[in-house]
Order: sequence, then structure tokens, then C-alpha cells
Amino acid sequence: MTKMKSETEFPKEFKDYIAFLEKELETPITIVSVGPDREQTIERLT
Repeated sequence: MTKMKSETEFPKEFKDYIAFLEKELETPITIVSVGPDREQTIERLT
């Protein structure tokens, strides 16, 4: 289970992947789930 609690803890490669998806999909990604539990849902600051 991941212990990440905020976007600042994301690895650079993951941040780059999110940026790529946002560009290709032309929409902001505001919620990221890093695991199956509710506590593992992170709202991004866009």
C-alpha cells in the first residue's frame, strides 16, 4: 500500500505521465487514485 498523501510526493516520471495525459486528452486530471482505499485518493492542485 502506498503512503503518498499529496501530489508533491509523486515521482517525476509519474508527474510527467499525468502531464502527457492532460495534453493528449486536453483536459485536466484533478483526482488521482494511488490505491484501492478511500484514503489513497489525492486531489491535485491544478
